[in-house]
Formats: sequence, structure tokens, C-alpha cells
Amino acid sequence: MQLLGESTVGAEEIDSLGHMNVRYYMARMEKANRILIDQLSEEATSSAANVLLRRTDTYTRFRREQFKGATLHTVGGVLALNEGGMASYVEIRNPDRDEVAATFIVTTARIDRNSREVLPFAPATDADAGLEYIDIPRYAQPRSLDMGPAKTDVTLAELEACIPEIEGGGMMSGRRNALIEDADVDNEGWLREDMELMFLPFAKLAQEQQTTQGPPVFNTSEGLRVGWAVMETRTQQYAQPRLGDRLAYFSADLRLEQKSRLSRRWAYNRDTGQMLGMSDTVGVCIDLDARRAIDWPDELRETIEQHLQPQLA
Repeated sequence: MQLLGESTVGAEEIDSLGHMNVRYYMARMEKANRILIDQLSEEATSSAANVLLRRTDTYTRFRREQFKGATLHTVGGVLALNEGGMASYVEIRNPDRDEVAATFIVTTARIDRNSREVLPFAPATDADAGLEYIDIPRYAQPRSLDMGPAKTDVTLAELEACIPEIEGGGMMSGRRNALIEDADVDNEGWLREDMELMFLPFAKLAQEQQTTQGPPVFNTSEGLRVGWAVMETRTQQYAQPRLGDRLAYFSADLRLEQKSRLSRRWAYNRDTGQMLGMSDTVGVCIDLDARRAIDWPDELRETIEQHLQPQLA
């Protein structure tokens, strides 16, 4: 695999759980994936003025939490190049501790700048013959999330009927709304490519309230400080919103295990009912002082169980 970047975890990258926040893993991955894209031939990407390149499917597996001052190396390579786009693999490593921090399996598609619809990649040409294709390491294979076709037949009306207007359950149950504003869009009035659609309302809320980034921290009746840490995610984007669009977000827990939870978030255009994206997350309950996974405390389990939506899985 190629070395695609070197960095150090800064104090500003540490979240409420005391480790590097998810968004900074994603930023390192995005930078590395762009380097891989830039190595492709012009014939493959057809990177003309009317074409954009965007991640449309991103699977992430978090393996070891990273702390302030850690040195990180980003490595990776191309998995495949075909009409569906570029499949790539990116890995973040801590060389001092000889450990893998996180892994990513990514699909990058060509997007028409005017319609924002997905376009086919041109087949690989002689100019791409020098690409060094790699395989996904065994330890980076999906563990708990299905990488097959997503369940996209759930409608806005169905979610409004079954997901209550709450914001409890560790930020993974309930509804949120977002308005696409001037600061959110590019020169053509579409949501900027550097903004994560599925996390937009949370980013806006954190900015407005100047709150600490990251999941909430709970103090249990037994005196434990607990939170939930993300282990795996899969985020898919199907369409892009424009200036003035009203977005509706729905979040629900689909499955609750002894120490983990499977959660899903949907994003819709509220006015048209179009599904814009979907994001699945597997998280575990952790004791923040012992830095280890534990069974869900009874009071947290009861809160999550009240709003489980297994029929949406």
C-alpha cells in the first residue's frame, strides 16, 4: 500500500469521549482518497468542467482509539476501476504502536455538475495500466454491517408515522430538520462537496451552541461515566440538496445487543419526499474511565428499548 499522508492528532481533534473524533478520521481518509483519484488518467475520470467526483458509499471500521499527540500514517490503494466508479481502500495506522486505527472501503463516482446525477466511469485505459491494485486486508472486512444493497423503499411518511419527535437515546433516536443555507452551498447552489450530508444538522447544532463535539457522556446511578463509541459505519449518498431545500432527518435504533447497538439515520428532501442518503452505525457502550466495552447500564438500555424500530432493518 502507498503512504498517502502523515499527521499528528491535535488537541482540537479530541471529543467528549477523550479520543480523536470520527470527523477527523474522515478528513484524513478524504484527503488520501483524493490523492488516489489524482493518480487516475484523465480518460478514466473524464474530469471536465461539468464533472465532479464524490464518495457515494463509504464503509468505515474503527479498531483502536487515538489520543492527543499520536502520530498517524494514512496508507491505501485502488481496489477496482470500472464503470461503477473507483473502489478504494484507505487505512489509518499508528506506527509508534504498530496498530491499525481505522479502515475504509470507498466508492467514488463521477457526478454531472449540472444535474448532480451519477455518471459512469470510463473503462480503464492503457494510461491506467500502471495502477497498483490491492486487496482488502482480512482485518478490514465488514464485521456487523451488510455491504449489500440497502433498504431504500422506506418512505418519508412511514418514518414520520413510527419515529417519535424525541432527541433522546444518545442522539440516535428521533427527528431533526435542516435548511440548506447560503453558507452550505457551492457557486452553483448545491450542497458543498466538503460537507457531510448525513451529519449536517449535528454540525449546525454544534456550531450554533458552541458545544463539545462527540456523543453525550452519561453518569449512571452506579457512578460510572459511560458513552457509546462508534465501531463501524456505512454511509451512502443518493442525491444532493440545493439552496433553500428543507431536509428531514430520522434516526432510530434497529437492534440492541448486550454491549452494542445498530442505529440508522435517513435524510430526505421534506418537500419532494426524495431519500437523499442513509447511514448505518454500530456502536458499543464503553466505560470512559476504564476505556473498555461494558454491558449497557439498565437505565440506558431502558431508554433505548423504548424507541427500538426493528421492523425498519
